[in-house]
Order: sequence, then C-alpha cells, then structure tokens
Amino acid sequence: MDCDQVLQQICDDLAENINSEVCAAIKKHLRTCDACRQQIKSMRNTVNMFRCLDEKEVPSQIHERLVKVLNVMA
Repeated sequence: MDCDQVLQQICDDLAENINSEVCAAIKKHLRTCDACRQQIKSMRNTVNMFRCLDEKEVPSQIHERLVKVLNVMA
C-alpha cells in the first residue's frame, strides 16, 4: 500500500471524496508533519508485513500485541 492508497483509505473511512476539503487538509498536513508521515509509514509497513504471511493465521500473541499497539495509536 502506497501513500496515495493510505490517503484514499483514510478519506474513504471519513466518507470523503479524495478531492474534498478534508482530504486536501490531510494531504497538506502530511506534507509538513513528519510524525504523521512516520505513523502512516509504520502502519503501511505493518500491513505489508502481515500481507507476507500468505493468508496464514497470525499467532494469537502477535495479534493481541498488534491490537494493543493500534488501540494506543487511536
């Protein structure tokens, strides 16, 4: 998943058109906020890591740790 796909997903989750004011504001913020860019990069890396598992079941301990981390970030 690349940055554009992440942004599209965020906008979809917000029920916003990718060209809406909300999404434009997100794009602008991401251009100037290294912390948010790093956060999105981390999420993208996590998704890619799990994608490499070839649909295998994620061990419950790893799943629980990931859920805790994602809840802290929310």
